Amino acid sequence: MTTATDTWLSDWQHWHTERETLATDVHGLAAATGTHWLSDIPQRIDDVPGEWIAADGRAIGDGTGFHHELGPGDRVPSGDLLLQTLIRAGEVALRVFDPQAPTRTGLEGIDAFTPNPAWVFDGVAENDSAPLRLDHIDGFVSTNTGVRVRIKVDGRELVLAGAATPAGDIQLTFADTTNGTETQRFRFLTISAPDSQGRIAVDFNRAYLPPCAFSDHYLCPLPPPENRLDFPVRAGETFLRRADR
Repeated sequence: MTTATDTWLSDWQHWHTERETLATDVHGLAAATGTHWLSDIPQRIDDVPGEWIAADGRAIGDGTGFHHELGPGDRVPSGDLLLQTLIRAGEVALRVFDPQAPTRTGLEGIDAFTPNPAWVFDGVAENDSAPLRLDHIDGFVSTNTGVRVRIKVDGRELVLAGAATPAGDIQLTFADTTNGTETQRFRFLTISAPDSQGRIAVDFNRAYLPPCAFSDHYLCPLPPPENRLDFPVRAGETFLRRADR
């Protein structure tokens, strides 16, 4: 039992270290300085050379000595900046990452609750015939393949609304009564794909802060009503640790 717990703690620490690296990297989560929606009308973007348009689901940039055609998720350096294409509902945007962004230079790490195996639950995933519609922080409403996540917490059955990912995992956006005092306003949780019988492991110790906690230039989904929990989830990431705190 001790060996299993030690391995679990080691795996959690490795995950947490990777999360901090992802956030603080020179072009990591906290380096985002803009999400610019493109059209067929050429536009200039601050600090980014050339003019940019959207065409055939791609971001196309033309300038002195360069021509870029970026598909979904493609990245290209531009001096110290990094440019990445974002596609949403057929619309094309160019996201800009700057190592000198104050949101990155002032970030020291990510605080988290002490990992506790009591926040790991066995559960069942069930395909939902109805699509899951999620409001996003910018007013957009996305349509997702819904998955019902059933778990028991302190003897109480919960049915949470998850979104299936292309990789087969389940993405949860949830809120709880720690938000605003002990944690950010909401958090994400990725659940590994269910086995052949629909069984899953739901580990709230892996709850993590959404990208919009690191920069205002992300378009995160908000928790649906059934995922707004009326009890505290003291597990997972809590707040960003900044130099000025």
